[in-house]
Amino acid sequence: MATRMITFLYADNMDWIAEYSAHVPQLVAKHGGAYNFVSNDVEVLEGDRPTPTGTGIFEFPTPQAARDFLEDEEYAPFIELRNKHSRTEVYVCEGRGM
Repeated sequence: MATRMITFLYADNMDWIAEYSAHVPQLVAKHGGAYNFVSNDVEVLEGDRPTPTGTGIFEFPTPQAARDFLEDEEYAPFIELRNKHSRTEVYVCEGRGM
């Protein structure tokens, strides 16, 4: 089964994202994951939730691999950086490809 981690980012500014993006892809890969899609151009077509300033879709081999990435001690400073400048929602889902 394919596992996707989907993130919605809500930030006032993205000045910090260059530092974050310079390090995080390697940590994602360390856990068998890959960025599938990252965008700062989001349009809500249905629903009444706030529009995120960014979104990311990641692929991991298992839900546990996604959890291990999020709990990795090397990732902790980047969670702190992200949380200092934004609010983020992170979802993991497992399913089959179509």
